[in-house]
Amino acid sequence: MTPSAPPRSASLALGDLIGLLLTLLALVVAWKLAVPRTAPAIPTLPAAACDLQREDCQLALGKNIRVDLRIPGRPIVPNQPFVIAANVAGGDVQLLEVEVQGVEVDIGTPPTAFVSTEYGAYRTQLNLPLCTTSRMTWQMTVLLMIYGRYRKWPLRFQTKTVGLHDST
Repeated sequence: MTPSAPPRSASLALGDLIGLLLTLLALVVAWKLAVPRTAPAIPTLPAAACDLQREDCQLALGKNIRVDLRIPGRPIVPNQPFVIAANVAGGDVQLLEVEVQGVEVDIGTPPTAFVSTEYGAYRTQLNLPLCTTSRMTWQMTVLLMIYGRYRKWPLRFQTKTVGLHDST
């Protein structure tokens, strides 16, 4: 006796089941690709207690790690390029980028990458937009990589544009 082939309806049902499973798999993959994933928020370090217009700023990370940030050509003036220089001492810390946003008025700079000039030294150049107010508070946010983890370091400073609206 020869084995008989399965009935035609059983092979059709098996084909339909495989087709249904493949369709479900395709839908799950499409859903996973289509649903946007929100990036986790980058933790923000405490704001610097310094004024970049008058002094260098320092971020201490533990006992042996320090980031020194300075503006060599102070004061910062809107619509004039300025350099941000930084030095990192100790630890696995990298300065990645910086951006500046107006506090009173919604204007600012796009994120600008730091360039490593030598071991532990970083530089970049920015140009603040000219604002319609003579005095402006800015928040500079430095993006750091500390031991493989992103962190933001906020710093605030003010600019004054003489002759724009007043001479005070």
